[in-house]
Amino acid sequence: MEITIREFNTTDSRKLDRLFTELGYPTTNKELSVRLDKLMNHKDYFALVVEHNQRIIGFCGMCRMMFFERDGNYMRILAFIIDSEYRNKGIGSRLLIEAEKFSQTKHCTVITLNSGNREERNIAHQFYISNDYILKSSGFVKIL
Repeated sequence: MEITIREFNTTDSRKLDRLFTELGYPTTNKELSVRLDKLMNHKDYFALVVEHNQRIIGFCGMCRMMFFERDGNYMRILAFIIDSEYRNKGIGSRLLIEAEKFSQTKHCTVITLNSGNREERNIAHQFYISNDYILKSSGFVKIL
């Protein structure tokens, strides 16, 4: 399958609401466009998209961060989705590899991500493990 993985551009916003809804974050085109405009105008936020036949079928949103415990930067994947119609075709692995390469161009030495501890996320967890990501920590959340 021929796909293109490239950096996000502002015209992509209106094509992503379906993917964000599938990821578990329902939104409208307008809300998502405003949100992504803010994020992409920040110097440390980046995104890659996967295209197939002029349709966006994948998204990886990332933030470059600094370590507290040592010198240097790391990249944190904050949103990662492949359209359910295109899963199990190697596209997600290819997007992760491109995110890793992109992170290195931004002088990051580590790439991290969180994935919720819900039963429906178990397949995603296995996907990350199969792509050499290590289950290393637990995340905690408190709504304020």
